[in-house]
Amino acid sequence: MKGVSGDQAEQIAKTLEENPEIASSLKALESNKEVKDLLEKIQKEIEEKKKAGMPEQYAAVQVMGKYKSELAKHRDALAPLMQLMGMGGMR
Repeated sequence: MKGVSGDQAEQIAKTLEENPEIASSLKALESNKEVKDLLEKIQKEIEEKKKAGMPEQYAAVQVMGKYKSELAKHRDALAPLMQLMGMGGMR
């Protein structure tokens, strides 16, 4: 998994193994073009900020804040991803 440490990858694999419904939800998310495009745009902007010298966590917070309303619009579709990332969902 791109941008994920070994420990994080192990935790994600364990979560998916214990919760197969998350894996199937993530597959459905992959087929949602609007959400997929949004996530790709967010990832690209985070990468650009990192290349400019911004720490990853700050870049992620800044970019996610920029797209807060779009993320909220897709809250239900993104819930499995947020659960997997340990963010507990979006409010």
